[in-house]
Amino acid sequence: MSCSRTSRGYRTRHLISCIMIQIDGLRFSYRGRRVYDGLSMELKNGAVYGLLGRNGAGKTTLMRLIAGLLRCADGRIEADGMIPSDRNPEFLDSIYFVPESFNAPDLPVIEYAGNYGMFYSNYDGDALVDYLRIFDVEPDAVFRRLSSGQKRKAMIAFALSLNTRLLLLDEPGNGLDIPSKLILRRLLAEHMQPDRTVILSTHQVREVEDIVDHVAVIDSGRLLLNSSLDDLAGKICFRIGNEVIPHALFSERTAAGVVNILPRLTRSGIVSGYAGQNLCSGTDTDTPSKNLHAKTEIDIEVLFDACISGGGTLVEYLRSLDNRNTEKGVDHACC
Repeated sequence: MSCSRTSRGYRTRHLISCIMIQIDGLRFSYRGRRVYDGLSMELKNGAVYGLLGRNGAGKTTLMRLIAGLLRCADGRIEADGMIPSDRNPEFLDSIYFVPESFNAPDLPVIEYAGNYGMFYSNYDGDALVDYLRIFDVEPDAVFRRLSSGQKRKAMIAFALSLNTRLLLLDEPGNGLDIPSKLILRRLLAEHMQPDRTVILSTHQVREVEDIVDHVAVIDSGRLLLNSSLDDLAGKICFRIGNEVIPHALFSERTAAGVVNILPRLTRSGIVSGYAGQNLCSGTDTDTPSKNLHAKTEIDIEVLFDACISGGGTLVEYLRSLDNRNTEKGVDHACC
């Protein structure tokens, strides 16, 4: 199925596999501090991205650049085939950004939604009422008089009711109690379609673990990782035990035990991406299996810690897998 919209200046793309956001050589400074210096990345359609990074890593800045609220000093950003900073009406109809903090109007939620929803071609007022009911927010409640958590739930409900192709949520879990976070996960899952993309930024990694299917990790303006969880699961595994495994890509002590990140083998017994290297023949991997069990899921919090504070070992390993012809000596345990 095609999502070509060339009559409006869109480039031809495929609905499910096409790129929603393309960033090339992005440079941006804020108050004299260089935030991004040559950032390049792609974000695909039909995915929920977790944009992960420490406080001050540039997550909010990147989302505001994608939303067209800031203009990059150099480089190029395309979102849904258009330049965000041009503020094209068709682009504005396809995107909505929920910031971490916002000024609540002195209006009932339902009136606010009606006043602003009219500018979005896919706004669904009935869906808004349903979302508010699910979040336990009264439609006639005045925005400004709501608690911070209720305000956030009302704004998220409004954002979902707009049915935009691109939805940006900055720290969406802030101010939400645990039941509301569970509701948010369910509503986002129901909201997704092949031609929609959702980006959630957070430094509280556990909050998005059951929501996202792609992760992008940034630190000090650098992109450390941008991958689907399915792709990562084919390259690495997470093994929990009582001890650190020698030569693991990364190890971290958690409440559940020591989590070790290891390269995953192909069916031929070769570590994925390393031609001719069988790494499971040495004694380093002969750890008694009774004290270990492998997680089939990606532990996003441990993955994030490995990217940020793991000395670059995991990031370097994953990047090397992009070149399938790479042949080099590697000394890692594996699974």
